[in-house]
Formats: sequence, C-alpha cells, structure tokens
Amino acid sequence: MYEDLFAIMDNYEEIIVDIGNVILEWDSVHEASHKIPGVNDLREMTSHPLWQDLEKGFINREIALTLLSNELHTPYLKLNEIIQLSMNSLRANQSMIAILKALRKKGKKIICLSNMDRDSFYFLHPKYDFWNLFDDIYVSWLLQLNKPGEEIFQYVITSSKLDPKKTIFIDDELENLPQASRFGIDTIQLSKGMFDYHENDQINIALPVDKHLNSKKEKGETYLHNRLQRFPFCRSFMGDNVQLIGSTDFSREIFSTAVILHTCSSLPQRIINDMSQEILAHSQGRLYWCFYTKEAKPEGFPEDLDTTSMVLSFLLTNKKLTRKEVLPVAEHMINNRNKNGVIQVYFDDKRPRVDAIVTINVLYLMYQIGWGQREELQKSIEFVYDYLVNKTYLEGTRYYPSPDVFLFFLSRLVTGYPDDFTKFFAPLKENLLSRVNSTTFSAERAFRVIALKKLGIANRIDFLKMLDEQLEDGGWPMYGLFIAAKSKTYFGSRELSSSFALEALTVMS
Repeated sequence: MYEDLFAIMDNYEEIIVDIGNVILEWDSVHEASHKIPGVNDLREMTSHPLWQDLEKGFINREIALTLLSNELHTPYLKLNEIIQLSMNSLRANQSMIAILKALRKKGKKIICLSNMDRDSFYFLHPKYDFWNLFDDIYVSWLLQLNKPGEEIFQYVITSSKLDPKKTIFIDDELENLPQASRFGIDTIQLSKGMFDYHENDQINIALPVDKHLNSKKEKGETYLHNRLQRFPFCRSFMGDNVQLIGSTDFSREIFSTAVILHTCSSLPQRIINDMSQEILAHSQGRLYWCFYTKEAKPEGFPEDLDTTSMVLSFLLTNKKLTRKEVLPVAEHMINNRNKNGVIQVYFDDKRPRVDAIVTINVLYLMYQIGWGQREELQKSIEFVYDYLVNKTYLEGTRYYPSPDVFLFFLSRLVTGYPDDFTKFFAPLKENLLSRVNSTTFSAERAFRVIALKKLGIANRIDFLKMLDEQLEDGGWPMYGLFIAAKSKTYFGSRELSSSFALEALTVMS
C-alpha cells in the first residue's frame, strides 16, 4: 500500500498531512480501569461540540472535561483517564514517516494540519522528532480554527503560499476532505491500512482578499512611515513601568532606530536611506556606536557592542558597508570578552557587564561575516544555550526585562544560521510554545508571533489579540523594550511596538 501511496504523493509539490491516524496511530476505545457508567470511547467524547471549543483553544482541558462530564453523564476522572490511555497508546506510523522523509529529500513542501488541543500538542511535540519534517505546522488550538471549516483551509493556503493544483491533502476523516476539494486540492483518505485517492475535478474557488487585515496593515504602515519620516531617530520615552505610562520625552538614543531597521521588513527604501544616513553620521567614520546620540552622550560613557553590532549588521545587509570595513570592529568585539570568555556589553574593561541578548546580537554579526566558528566565540554560544535550557531567560536579562525579547532575538540567530545551531531548535520551540498567550502586551505578542513563524509554526492566538490592540491612528500602544539596569528606567516608543506589530502582520499575511 505505502509504495502506491508514495507514487501518488510524489506527483505533488505541496503535501498537507494530518497527524492522528496518519502519522500517529491510536486505538480510540479504552475501557476505564474501574467499571463506572458513561462513555468509554474517546470518539464519543471528541464528537461532542464542546470538544471543538477545546481544539480551537477557546477553553482549556480542565474546563472542557468539567463541561463534558455534565453533558455525557460521565465522571471527570474517567474522561481524563480515557484521554491519558488514548495518548499513551499512540504509535508512530514509521511507513508514513519514511514516505515524508523521502519526499522531503526530493524538495517537496510538507505541511502539518491537525485538530489538536494545547495539552495534546504539548505532550506530543517534544516526544517525536517527525515534527522536524514539516515546513509549516498548523494546529487548531494555535489557529483558533479547526477542520472541516472552510476558513482553516483558506488560512493554510494563503499563509503557506500554496498552489492548490500542485497540492494534496491526506487525512483520516472523510468529513475533512470536501472543503479541501472545494479549493482545488486533491485528497487522500487514509484509514485502517487502506487509502482512497480523489482527484479533484472542481474549479478551485478564488481565495477571498482579507480586506480587514489589509486595512490594518495599511493604517499601521501609514502611522509608522509618517513618524519615521519626521523623526529618523525615532522618539523614545522613558518611565518607571513597561507601558511607559506617565513617561517623559527622551528622544536622544540610537538603539531604537537600529532595532526598527532590523525588525520591520516592509519599510520603504527612502526611509531606510534616511535612517541609515543619520546613523552613519553619528559614527563620524569610526563605525562604533553608543546607545545615546552624540549630543546626549554622557561624558565618559562608552560605545557598546549591542548598538554597534545591530547597526553594522543592518548596514552590511543593505550594502551600506562592506565586510572589509566591518572586520576591524568585529575583531575588537571578539577580543572584548570577560574572564569566562563571554562577550561583554561595553567597549570598556571598567564596565564588565554581560547580557545574553547582547551576546546573541553580536553572534549574529559574527556569523554574518563568516566568523561564527571562531574558537573565541564558543563560550559565548554556551552562555546563550545555558540561558535558554536552564530557563534563566524567564527572569529577563540585564537590559531586556521580557523573556519574549530573548526568545525573539534568539530565533533570529538560530533560523538565520540553522546548520550551526541545530541543538537550539528543540528547546527554543518548546519554550516559545510555552509562552503563547502568556502576557497581554501587544509587542510581546508580536515577538512570539514572529519567532514562532520563523520556526514554521503559526501562532494565530497572539496574532489576533495583537491586532485588536491597534489604536485608531494606526499605531500600537507604547512598550518599554529595554531598561537601565541601575535605575530600572524603561525605554521605548510607539514606533518600536508598531514596527514589531507590522512585522507580525507581514509574516502572517
């Protein structure tokens, strides 16, 4: 059977695959260990409408089982036991996994589309390595959509930029296939060691334009572009809280501009040129930068590796500088390590500070210029890895208080140079997934959306809530991205938070 299945799937460039009873097989019927009246079949439970609310992330498992206990006249503990028995009965379909591996080697695009609640995903994702076969992962609880709804297929086709004529969808549930067919996608129903292949003879439906999403993006771009045209060095504010409530105008630092240039990929070239000129003018030909603008720089305050690495990385990417011009500064950075071999924050031995995010940003530049393998950087890489796996990042860093900022910048490094950071992928994914919907600030939601999308996972929960935070003028609320270590003063702006939100819109559009 599987040879025939492979032969069919090989005719397509884009393959959408379900998980349950396709890649993971289970026995849905489990008698509880004690004889109690009520349901004994997982399918009885999952066919109830309340289960769809669980799958779409509208309610959590505890609430779902409490409500189902009432509706199905079955004790809560028995329902939970059925789920646990079913989950523990799962076995990987090695024949199907072998097919996907072979197709991936041939350059096929492989996509996961599965109805799955949060707890099931958290249980299964770290347990199996077949998840690495997928270019994109779409699970219902992260999308707040589920099969067989039309909208989930629209979303996957648009988000993954699929050509329905070159796409096939494999699922075990017959009811999930007609909606895919309506969009011109061929289908296979895989069930009990057999499959039914259906070539689509329908004319595929034209995907509707999401006018609401386009309108939000246009409003956001108008706001941000107008602000940056007026203030190429975006105006920063400072305050004693992350929302910068009651903050005062600061407007005398360079770093926010560097972050925006790196973050927002939809900036027009004229704004990029203006901002680049302002930044270059402040270096006075030295190619070293301080957090503050030159007129605001306190006497004796040194240049720092964070601002310098971010600026140099951007200028290299946009061909404003050459690699040869950057190398002397990069050598200085590599030599600027503490006694533990970790890159320091300042070009000043009298300020022996380290910060994991600063280290990440310096490492990004080093890999960009081809120096990532240098022995002098290995302690810095270990420092960042330990910061991740030991969950030290949950306390923030010296200059960045939010855990999500660490994960955001790390995702940029890891996905930018995947072959050099293979051991980072699994813990980075797991920690990002654990952060979904964990805080309510729109900027932090944007960090999680962008970072997960870089790893091939669509986080629509945070995305939709981030969209709701957009204000009438098109921008997003103020957010304090970084903090002064001693005074605990937050720095940030609406330009910063809006640039992150717009980038989230770009990657999710």
